Amino acid sequence: MSVEAFQQQELAHIERMIVELERVPAHWHGVGAHNPVMQREYWRQRIHALMNSPDAADSVVRQASALLERLAGSSNGRGHAAGPRDF
Repeated sequence: MSVEAFQQQELAHIERMIVELERVPAHWHGVGAHNPVMQREYWRQRIHALMNSPDAADSVVRQASALLERLAGSSNGRGHAAGPRDF
């Protein structure tokens, strides 16, 4: 598997998890407070790690930026109603 294919796979996984975070009602986020995957910051860190990789492809950086925007929007109460790959 190429580095770019691995990064694309990681982004797809992160996107699915963001969709799940958007789907879960905000008052339930406290239930998973001790579970890192329920924290937006965990996913931000993973996205930044991909973006800051020395071999990150331009397409990966663009998709990662879109996911960061999506995370920011959902954490500001402006959840994204659409499904995966809507960026």
